[in-house]
Amino acid sequence: MILNAVMCVWNEEDIIESTVKHAYAQGYSNVFIIDNSSTDNTVTNAINAGAKLACSFKSQYFNEFEKIAHLNTVVRNYNKSSDEKYIWWLYIDADEFPNIDCDLLIIDFLKRLDQSVRGVHGYMFDHVPTHPPYQVQGYHPVDFQPLCIKSTTSKIPLLRYDKNTPHLYSAGGAHTFDTCGESIPVVKDILDIHHFNYRRPENSIGRLKKLVAKNTDGTSRLDFFDKREQVKTKSAISKSMYHVRYNYTKSVYNQNKYSILITDELAYSYKNITRWYDVNDLNIEGDTLINQSIRNYFLKNYDIAMFKFNDLIENTRDNKMKLMLFVKFALCLSFTDKTQSLSILQSLFKCADVEIHDYAKKCYKMICEDKLTEHESNGDSFIFNIDSYSACFESKLFV
Repeated sequence: MILNAVMCVWNEEDIIESTVKHAYAQGYSNVFIIDNSSTDNTVTNAINAGAKLACSFKSQYFNEFEKIAHLNTVVRNYNKSSDEKYIWWLYIDADEFPNIDCDLLIIDFLKRLDQSVRGVHGYMFDHVPTHPPYQVQGYHPVDFQPLCIKSTTSKIPLLRYDKNTPHLYSAGGAHTFDTCGESIPVVKDILDIHHFNYRRPENSIGRLKKLVAKNTDGTSRLDFFDKREQVKTKSAISKSMYHVRYNYTKSVYNQNKYSILITDELAYSYKNITRWYDVNDLNIEGDTLINQSIRNYFLKNYDIAMFKFNDLIENTRDNKMKLMLFVKFALCLSFTDKTQSLSILQSLFKCADVEIHDYAKKCYKMICEDKLTEHESNGDSFIFNIDSYSACFESKLFV
């Protein structure tokens, strides 16, 4: 079976290496890129990661329809030159990491799929940044942004092309496709399409700034989309969604720094994310203690997470964060000392902050009902630092 990926890129040097490596880790035979005249190292980084440059094109304006046409042309030409009876193609953007939420690679899932099925559907999982570094080049961005929202937006990015049948024209950013009058069975809600729109601020904001900025002649790469929006709304001042996205992106960082600490269950299985390295043995320059703590917590390495949460408690000056860290610490501690864990949580019931109060009560109930089960303790004992804990009670967060 041949499984290929194709994407159109423009100034994606910060993430393209990870995108390509993730595709090959899922069992893809080839990863093709179409470059829309990137001005950075996108093409070099992609090729170094194993991608193939299918073609390049220049355009004064960002034009989604031109991009879609190039994608379909690359797929059609490859299929025509191939003797393979069946070829699967994945249409993705550089910031998308499709995954199947079980212990299966995409290639293995397709091998088990009923032969009548020719399309695979999935929903977008929009990840949000919580703490620096937000993303590290060459690694899966999920290990720096585990928190996400499962969107109602869906795509059909995986299509099977059969020899001597009409071309299935993927359209609208892979949200739909033209069946050419054929009945094309599609299996639904299989792919988790992890979307990382927010990477390091200097990259994400810088890229959008180039998109919305006016040139010296007064034109912009968004003129095509802006004019379409003006016709659609019958307003001369209307602008496309990318202007809104640019303004929002400037404010989104650190908005969720507390949310990640009161999240126990993600909308997906963190362990089942396909990586090309051992996530349990990461040693990354620039990685932060809070990312390490959260990562181990969602990997259910509770012993390691507990020690790291304790280090964070002793080093953070943010009292609200410190108390949230105590809750996380107590959850991890419950596997080796349930009594002390419950005592810590019970003392947090009088916290004036509603988020901390409610989360402490929720976790207290979880421990009492033995709902935290997926863990094997390494037997290490832990000495609780009561001084760090007591200091929190001097803050205004308690009543």
